[in-house]
Amino acid sequence: MKRITLFTVFFIFFISSWAQTRMVLSFTANPSVNWMNTANQEVNKQKVVLGYDFGLLGDIYFSENEHYSFLTGLQVLNTGGNLSYRTAQPFSFAGAELPPSTEIRYRLRYLEVPLCIKLKTDQIDRFYFWGQFGLSPMINIGANGDTSDGTFKRANINEEINMFNLAMNVGAGVDFELGTNNSISAGLIFQNGLSDVTTDNAFKDKTILNSLKIRLALIF
Repeated sequence: MKRITLFTVFFIFFISSWAQTRMVLSFTANPSVNWMNTANQEVNKQKVVLGYDFGLLGDIYFSENEHYSFLTGLQVLNTGGNLSYRTAQPFSFAGAELPPSTEIRYRLRYLEVPLCIKLKTDQIDRFYFWGQFGLSPMINIGANGDTSDGTFKRANINEEINMFNLAMNVGAGVDFELGTNNSISAGLIFQNGLSDVTTDNAFKDKTILNSLKIRLALIF
């Protein structure tokens, strides 16, 4: 809760600093497909998992024709992945000893503040097409895990997850004008993990988190 409060205060302060600039807000709800990757030969990535995001985004325009904007906001991400640890001996995880080849389902929650440059076309009929590129800094606000052997079931695994995460953010989509000051938006966003999401307590590796999202938004 303290982390959520801190990020909310930071976001309000940041937005207020742009008060003299034209800004358009949108509420987003994004279903996602997520998976974890690692180069460690003893760790196998498993099936993808479904997740969802929601939050508030703001387009801060810095051109008169509104073709270019700085996109930021505050989003809650519910994500994760599955990893199987192929070891010859039992290994330690979150304070417990797990048998070899145990599969772990990571259930992760982050607060994200995207920092992107967004490009938008002129209006074509009632449509605008856009693309974006940037970074997604995140802070972990919850980590639970399940194990295939039944040792854990939605157990707290915070000690196995790094507090901070960083991903590349790239996407494209379309806005449809509703005839007033409101629009609806849809797009496809890919987030490619850049930093290690795990603390490497038992395995020395770099585990990244990737996501493919369908962005659905109502623009105010």
